[in-house]
Amino acid sequence: MRYDGNGQVVTASMMDYFLPRAASMGGFHHELDQSIPCLTNPLGVKGVGELGTIGATPAIVNAVADALTRVGRVEAANTLQMPLTPARVWSALHVS
Repeated sequence: MRYDGNGQVVTASMMDYFLPRAASMGGFHHELDQSIPCLTNPLGVKGVGELGTIGATPAIVNAVADALTRVGRVEAANTLQMPLTPARVWSALHVS
């Protein structure tokens, strides 16, 4: 947060922040490097599509494991496996 000389907040909303726009960006050069193609798929491409979502799965599993631990199901929490289907979570909660 930013304050002025009198201690008043000057960044109280998103309207007060500078957000870069396309015109603010300098030029850049994009080059596709195909020097080492991937040999495991017909297109020869390497994927990065899951990169933004890969952290969500372990975070959800850890949250469920933490919840199981808090209700006294430590052994079930330690053996929890993906996919977390409703049946697996129910079983972890209720089966001895």
